Formats: sequence, C-alpha cells, structure tokens
Amino acid sequence: MSYTALVKKELSYKNISKSCCEKALLSAIVRLEGRFIRERNGYFSLRINTQDNSEARWFIFAMNRMYSLHSDIKLKRNRLNDSTVFMVKTESSYASQTAYSDLGFMDADDNGNGRFADVTELLISECDRYSYYRGAFLSCGLIKDPDKGYYLEIASKNEMEINRLYKMLQDESLVNIKKSRRRNMEYVYFNNSEDISTFLNMIGAHNALMDYENKRIEKSIRNDTNRMINCDEYNADKSVDTKIRQINAIRYIQKTKGLDFLNEKLKETALLRLNEDLTEYNEIAEQLKVRVSKSSVQKRLAKIEMIAKMLGYNE
Repeated sequence: MSYTALVKKELSYKNISKSCCEKALLSAIVRLEGRFIRERNGYFSLRINTQDNSEARWFIFAMNRMYSLHSDIKLKRNRLNDSTVFMVKTESSYASQTAYSDLGFMDADDNGNGRFADVTELLISECDRYSYYRGAFLSCGLIKDPDKGYYLEIASKNEMEINRLYKMLQDESLVNIKKSRRRNMEYVYFNNSEDISTFLNMIGAHNALMDYENKRIEKSIRNDTNRMINCDEYNADKSVDTKIRQINAIRYIQKTKGLDFLNEKLKETALLRLNEDLTEYNEIAEQLKVRVSKSSVQKRLAKIEMIAKMLGYNE
C-alpha cells in the first residue's frame, strides 16, 4: 500500500461529529473531483471517479445520510497500472439539484467542471476549514513517502476551485505552498517538510503525522551522520596529503643542502615530522624541547616548505 493510501485510509475512517464539518468535507470532494453531466430530464448527475475504495464508500454514505440521495457505483479496471477505479454516480433529480445547490453548485462548464459560489460561505469555523482541506486531500491528494523525499500535492481540473484552495492555504500561513499547471490539471503543492507536517495536523491525520515526523527525524540523523563521516574522511585525506607534501619538502632540503641548513628550531621540527609515528601537529609539539602550540608547529612546517621551494623544490 502506498503512503498516500495509508494517509487516506486513516482520514476516511475518522469520525466526524459535526454536520457542518461533514458538509465542508463533502463540498471539497464535489468541487475538486466532481464532474457534472446534464441528463435528459434537465437535471445534473454528479460523477466521482476514485481509486480509493474508502473515499467512494464514504461519499455514497454521506450523500445518502445528508441529502437522502441514491448513488450507483461501478468498478473499472485501469489497464495502464492494473488498478481498480471506483466510478460513483448520483441520481439526477430535483432533490439532487437541491443538494448540489446546498454545496454551492451553480452551473457546469462544457467539460463538466462545476461553477460554485464562494466556498468561504460554507467555512465559518476553523473545524470547517480543516474538514474542507481533509476532503481536498481525500479526493485529489498525493503524498510522497518521506524516506523518498518531501512532497504533497492536491490536483484538480477545476482551475477556479484550485485557485480558491491555494488562497485559503496561503491565508493559513503556509507560505511555501506553490501552484502549477501540467497538461490539463491544476496543482497546489508543498515540497517543504515543515509545511507538510502542519497540513497533516490540520486535516487530522495524526497517526500519519507521527510516522512522518519519525521518518523525518531518522532521515535528518542519517544525513547528519553521513555529512560528519564524509567531513572526517575529507579532513583525514587532506591531513595525509599535507603530511606527505611536508615530508617530501624536508627530504628535498636534506638531499640538496642537508638539514643543518635550517636553524635549530626548524631542524628539530623537521626531524620530528619525518617520524612516522607522529601524525598530528600537537604530537610534534609535545616532543619539542621547548613546548609550543599546535599552530606554531604548523607555521614552522609551512616555512620549511617555503625554503624548499626557494631551493628549487617542485611539488
């Protein structure tokens, strides 16, 4: 089961105690996923196609419970990805027209997209808004497994309703929300982990949120650990390269002029650098007759390299 299916399954079984919240959730599904077809009797039927059995079942029961509307459901096999599509169709009657109007429906365009009244008329309280977002995700949402990346989207062919949803989420201070169009679909999406966590909390997917946060923390720890390991390996490689370069410079001086060419401090430091057992600057500093700091050892060795170059040493 995909990560999206797990989140939707949790949402579809979540109890809704208030009728206003149930109406807001139902309105989101109708506005974003619904297709309206004018039948021969002059009334519109409403069609919902979904791959989520839980959403289809909830929609049928909600329409019957709130408006006493009958709905038919058919199953269709999608040959492209071998999935099952649940096609729900409500009755077309005066009663259905009244129900759609109660959800804000006014008319439909040639593509079956509904034209609706401003959704804010339905969303009076915070719980109504959050229920609307829950319905939007249930009907058209997708979320990527956080192990594979951070991404959540809601997609619909109804451009006007997507624009309304985009503005609503911006007003919720989800500043990283983005909007795009691909082919004939409109998208609002997040690719920011903090905003995705906030959205999951808003729609009441608390089990998914806990799992999401745990995976996000684990991923962050893994990334930090890998960065530390890579940094340590880089520093170790850099330290080895520096040591080899300094030893080669000392040996060049030893071969061309002899180490007596150096003053006593530099000569003592050079001999200790040639000691294979001493790798760090602080280890060399501890072996000097007069103790100096690690940075002083580093400066002495840099000066030795400069002298070697003056004598013709080429790395």
